[in-house]
Amino acid sequence: MKTKMQFLLLLISVSFFSCNSTIKKPAVSVSNIDTDFPITEELELNPFNKYDICYEGVCAIDDSILWYIKIDGTDDFGACYNLRTGEKLSTIASKGRAAHELTVLEGFDMVGDSIQFYTYGNRIIKSFAKKDIINNVPMGERGFSLITTPDSILISRMIKLSNGSVLATIRPSIFEYEQTKMNEFNQKTIAIFNDKEAKSYETIDYENFDIEKAGNKELSSNDLVKMAYSDGLVGIKNNDVAVFSVSNQFILYTFDINDGNVVNERIYTKMQRIKRDKSFTPFSTKNDKHMKIHSMKVSDEHILCMVSGYLSEEDKKLGLLKEAIFVFDWGLNPIKKFDLPNRENGYYCISNDCNSVYFCEKNEDALILYKADLNI
Repeated sequence: MKTKMQFLLLLISVSFFSCNSTIKKPAVSVSNIDTDFPITEELELNPFNKYDICYEGVCAIDDSILWYIKIDGTDDFGACYNLRTGEKLSTIASKGRAAHELTVLEGFDMVGDSIQFYTYGNRIIKSFAKKDIINNVPMGERGFSLITTPDSILISRMIKLSNGSVLATIRPSIFEYEQTKMNEFNQKTIAIFNDKEAKSYETIDYENFDIEKAGNKELSSNDLVKMAYSDGLVGIKNNDVAVFSVSNQFILYTFDINDGNVVNERIYTKMQRIKRDKSFTPFSTKNDKHMKIHSMKVSDEHILCMVSGYLSEEDKKLGLLKEAIFVFDWGLNPIKKFDLPNRENGYYCISNDCNSVYFCEKNEDALILYKADLNI
């Protein structure tokens, strides 16, 4: 059943819809990885399965299903396979302009029993039931929901909650034509909206950051921080709490969806400005250890972050870039750290249930998975 959300610009220009929940507090100190994670567990990867997959894609592993998604789809956007047997079960989505098709795919998330496809340029979330895809229901008969988000909100990342509302991050205005959208609503950093109301919340304490002042034609310090916060990853626990990462940093915070407050935060990197050159103005940040969270998975008990960079001062001195999984509870208390072996021709993928990690090795004629159980 198709559901469309359309908003008038007036909806978000009225100030009483906006909420400001920031509580100013002393600057937060940077946590120490060695102190928080004194023990590192080594993972042993074992050969798991080989699949007759020859095209480029991204692995997502959910229960007994391997989802292999093509972001740059030509005729379709990938397929799902039986994880154990390798049998192809169904095409995930076809390319086209029909109601049940996708014209372009810029991102995806698996939330509960659905898979959400995002086209940020068109500001669309199209959701399908996973069971319809797995059971190879004909394309035209697959039920879906469609959300078109308002172009009056400067959305960077978005995710649909199971209650039908959308949780989104708000980016700063970058281009001159966007300046007219910088009302009270878009001044904040998180938005929650549905077809009846929209609210925005502030989640950043800018006093926590000491970033070099902007040069000519560079983003202001506050806008640079806001961009990093808007462009990270998001995970949802029920409809009650979300966890956000900060782009190109090892920074996390949890957010109470019901009351709009930041609950906890954990900071491991000091955000720095990337200096512009004559050809472009950087919109992203860096840190002296090049650490960043590039993948995040959540369960009811844990938050798992896959982090790359110089994970210690010794690594930085030796120039050794490493990769590890850091596990937190929902209070952002450190639980475990797993070092990931350095392997080539592929990438790591945490299963959606957070129980295992897979290395996805791409050869010319096949995809090969290697698996290690996390035993959290």
